[in-house]
Amino acid sequence: MRLRYRIKEPFQFLSFTFCPKTTLIACFIFSLIVIAALVFAMLTIPQDSNWYNVIFALTTGAVGSSIVSFVIELTSNYRHNKLAWYELQDYYFAITEFETHKQIKMQNTPFQRAEIKAREEFRSAGGVEEFYDEEPKDIIQITWEELPKLIPVLRTAINDKKEFLSDKEIIVISAILADYEQIKFSVRDYILLSPMTYDALNHLDEEYLRKLYPSVVLKNMPDWVRNHLASTESQKACELYAETILSDSFLLSQVMKDYDVSQNGLDDYQSEVDEDEETFRARNEAYSKQMEEENRPFVSWLLSNSCQNISESIDNLEKLILKKPFYGTKLKMDRNSAKESLNGIVAKISYESEKKRLDRLLAKQKNDSSL
Repeated sequence: MRLRYRIKEPFQFLSFTFCPKTTLIACFIFSLIVIAALVFAMLTIPQDSNWYNVIFALTTGAVGSSIVSFVIELTSNYRHNKLAWYELQDYYFAITEFETHKQIKMQNTPFQRAEIKAREEFRSAGGVEEFYDEEPKDIIQITWEELPKLIPVLRTAINDKKEFLSDKEIIVISAILADYEQIKFSVRDYILLSPMTYDALNHLDEEYLRKLYPSVVLKNMPDWVRNHLASTESQKACELYAETILSDSFLLSQVMKDYDVSQNGLDDYQSEVDEDEETFRARNEAYSKQMEEENRPFVSWLLSNSCQNISESIDNLEKLILKKPFYGTKLKMDRNSAKESLNGIVAKISYESEKKRLDRLLAKQKNDSSL
C-alpha cells in the first residue's frame, strides 16, 4: 500500500497543472465554440472564395492561440500551485498532525488495535492483569486538546497566505476561527469574571507604573490620570493572562478541568445595598461560584459544540488536502488507520510482542495458582 502511495505521489505534483479546473474548462469551451463557428463558416463557403481563405486563416490562428493560451494557463497553474504547496507547509503539517493525533487518541492505529486484540485473548484465556491504558477519546476531546496548536497556524495561513488558499479552504478556515472565537469568549469570560479582575480594577498596582514612568513624571501626574493608567495596565495584564491560558493546552485543560468538553458534555446538557468591601467581596465570590456551577453544563455544551463544529470543518480541510503531494498521502494513510488490516508488519510485530509477554504472564499465573 505504501509503495502504491509513493508511485502515485509524482502524479499528484503533475495534477498541479490542472488546478483550478474552472479556468481551463472555460478556456476550452470558449475556444471550442469559436473554432466550431469558424469551421461551420468554412463548410458553408465555397473553397474558391476569398472569404474562405480569410476564415481558414482565422481558424488556424484560433486553433494556434487556443493551444498557446492553454499551455500558458497550465504552466501558470503549476507554478502557482507548487509555490502554494511550499508556502503552506506549516498549514498542511498542522492538519496532518491533527489527524495523526486523532487516530492515536481514538486508538485506531494498527499497532494499538493489535495490542488490544492480544490483551483480549489474554483475558479470555483466564489471565488477570490491570491494564492502565488511556481510554479512547472522542473527537471533541481531541479537538479541545489540539486547539492551542492548531488555531495559530490556521490564523497565520488565512491572514498572511490567503492568496495560496482555495476559496473552499478560506470558507472552512473562517468557519473554524468563528467557532474558536465562541470558545475564546467563553473561556475568557470564565477566567476574567473572577476576584482577580475585581482586584485588578479596584486595587490599582502603581508599583508597575514606576517601571514605565520616571518618578518625576509620576510625582507630577494627576491622581485620576495615574489611576486610569494603572487600571489600563491591570486590564492588559488580565487579558494577557487569559491569552496565555488559551495558547497553552496544559493550562487550558487545568483551568477548565471542571468542564466536560466531550461528547458527554454535548449530550448531557439540558436547557435550564451599601456594604463594606469584605462583605461585598465575599458575597461576590459566592455569587460568582454559584453562577459558575449553574452555568457549567451550558458552558460545557457550548465548548463541546464548538469543538465538534471545528472537528467537522477540519475534516473538510483534510478532504481538500488529500489531493496534495506528500501530505495527502500521509493524511490518507492516517484516515484509513481504523480500516487497515492487522496483517501489516507493524501490527504483526506489536501483536506478537504483546502476546509473548502476556503468554509468559499467563503461564506464571497458572503455575502460581496450581501451587
